[in-house]
Amino acid sequence: MPAERTADLTDVGAGNAPGESTEIEPTELGTEAASPKAIAEAVVAGSVAATAIAEPRPSGWITAQGSHQRPTAAEALDRGELSRLRMFHAFGVLAPLGAIGMSLLIGGDPAARLAFWIGGAILALCNVVLCWLTGSIDRYQPRPVGILWVISTIGVQPAVYYFGPFSAVVMVDMLGIVFISLGRVRWTALATAFICIGGHLLLAIPVLLGLIKDRGVLSSIVADRSQLVFAEALIVVFLASGYALGRWARKTNATALAELQSAMRIIGDQQQALAEVVDEAQRANRVNEGRWTNQQMGAYRLGFVLGRGAMGEVYEAVGPNNVPAAVKLLNARSTSSSAIVERFHREMDVAARLESPHIVRVFEVSKPDAPVPYIAMERLHGTDLATRLRAENRMPSDELVVLIDQVARGLEVARLAGVVHRDLKPHNVFHHEGSVWKILDFGVSKVMDSEGTLTGEGIVGTPQYMAPEQASGGHVTHLADVYALGAIAYRCLTGRSPFKGKDLAELVYQVVHVPPARPGALGRVSRAIEDVLAVAMAKDPRRRFPSAMSFAQAFVLARRGRLVSVDVPLNAWT
Repeated sequence: MPAERTADLTDVGAGNAPGESTEIEPTELGTEAASPKAIAEAVVAGSVAATAIAEPRPSGWITAQGSHQRPTAAEALDRGELSRLRMFHAFGVLAPLGAIGMSLLIGGDPAARLAFWIGGAILALCNVVLCWLTGSIDRYQPRPVGILWVISTIGVQPAVYYFGPFSAVVMVDMLGIVFISLGRVRWTALATAFICIGGHLLLAIPVLLGLIKDRGVLSSIVADRSQLVFAEALIVVFLASGYALGRWARKTNATALAELQSAMRIIGDQQQALAEVVDEAQRANRVNEGRWTNQQMGAYRLGFVLGRGAMGEVYEAVGPNNVPAAVKLLNARSTSSSAIVERFHREMDVAARLESPHIVRVFEVSKPDAPVPYIAMERLHGTDLATRLRAENRMPSDELVVLIDQVARGLEVARLAGVVHRDLKPHNVFHHEGSVWKILDFGVSKVMDSEGTLTGEGIVGTPQYMAPEQASGGHVTHLADVYALGAIAYRCLTGRSPFKGKDLAELVYQVVHVPPARPGALGRVSRAIEDVLAVAMAKDPRRRFPSAMSFAQAFVLARRGRLVSVDVPLNAWT
């Protein structure tokens, strides 16, 4: 069970019995990286790197913890405890056996050597068992390991008597104290240090007092008493320092690991936050994905959908030399109507002929046999006039002068090419990069003097900005675009559309028969500008300005307060 496994792991290297409370330094508690995504990426990255070198196999320690658990600082330290124990216990088997063999050659006091052999045998035997216990996490039992450690430490003490309490054999005790002090639980290290220091004092003090004779192979009889006292003090200090050094190293390592894990948590949180932002962006992008996203259309690779209309979709795209573009496709439902397909191809033919900085530029048009009709245009950045008016309702007259002048220039290019836009409205006037106004969507344009009409498809255009002759199904010329530009200026100055009706029939009736409200009654509009708008929006196309450029010039003069000679129609305003 996971709870039982966790309890066992906290005892590794400690020597405490199951169920006993384990003293854990605050620095050993550590933290866990909070980002599952960050950890998963780290695991995947590590797995790929390891696979390139060799086929890795999980250690018994990791297998015992479970693949989904992440170690704390203490557990990370304990992770290397078993392998360290095995190496030390293997040394604990070979070293006493080697020392026993050496004692056969160097001789010494028979009683001391016998005691050393017994202690060495006990030490080697204990370490054999410890090697087996630490060979697997499943065999590791804290209480037997702790008991065997204590017995092994006691088994070392006869060596001190045999070699001499003031000989280099004391380093064996030092090694054991430092090693066990690196473990987690303090009492095991304390017991080892107590046995080593206490055992040495029990032997050294009687020798110093002359109560017993130093029978060590490396005897201290050549030194006087004051030297031996000093040597004993150093030995005790060194042994105690070994314990302190081991505990300090343990604490320092645990602190470093805890700080590392804290940094991992911060990084994990940041990666999680970034992942959430990326996921949110990806979800938003998926909403904008269309049927043709990531598909090739001619020389253009399509991206996300920029907009959808009745006739089709507009995709962002990248063309040759990574030039950004917008590609408009005719949707499947529209392709079922031959009239709509014909209108779409007419748009492509017309738009491709118009070259003006104030008309969206065409890069590529589909071939007649293309499975999906499309047109690739320049990618614009900014906002259309409709969006601007929703935010501000009215436009300052000095900015309106720029808009009318630039749109009129684009309409003049269309007029000279024999093209009528037929659907000029705020949605189709775009402010590109905050500097240039461009006309969009000649999708319902009509080539003047063409025999084809679209009356069978119903009214083409937007009634609020539609010329009366267009709304009534009459002959449509460039003068219809002049009217539409005048209606746009009316909307920008007054904050209202020229006409509003309860339904389409009433709206069309007002466009054809009812004059709009006087602009001066709805906003601060001069009489001169009113007169210019009255001519541009005259019900009779013959009373309007002959071109959009002439309307723009008259509007500029009226805005500057200059006298404009115009023939204002009677009853132009209500």
